[in-house]
Amino acid sequence: MADRKRKRNLFDDLFGADQFEDIESMIDHILNEMGASVDDLPTQPFVYGFSVTRHPGEEPEIREFGNVPPEAFDGKPMGQQINIGERKPLVDVLETEDSVHVVAEMPGIEKEDIHLDATESTVELKAIHGERKYSEYVELPVKIDQDSAKATYKNGVLEVIFKRQEPEEKTSIRID
Repeated sequence: MADRKRKRNLFDDLFGADQFEDIESMIDHILNEMGASVDDLPTQPFVYGFSVTRHPGEEPEIREFGNVPPEAFDGKPMGQQINIGERKPLVDVLETEDSVHVVAEMPGIEKEDIHLDATESTVELKAIHGERKYSEYVELPVKIDQDSAKATYKNGVLEVIFKRQEPEEKTSIRID
């Protein structure tokens, strides 16, 4: 093996030049133990997470997001290919007195790629741009007027604003 002369820099002085080579060899060793190699892994990143929303006096609401379903690794050997094509965007639903805001993080797509469908109590988000796909079905906490929807998409963030549906008026019923 030929000696390679490397220029020393501050990073090498602080952390040592061999630290990253050690990490790479550890990762290779772990993958070999599991019967996999770096070539077996998908080229897209694995993304999985959850958000927790808690309102006073209510149970916390836990929502998952990402492109790896939780059951993806259950009982599967590491070398087996996992389909991570479709992502669940991180979605937040915010309420005001007269409106409901649905905010979704969907980076890497164009606004022309987004398709939205709404009913009085749900919103369905879908987007496809090349290899990137997003899909989510959101149940809303209150009924909305779907015809009042105003949507904007900027810097990877989709915001859809709906007016709340007017509550139905009470009527007294006479008993005969």
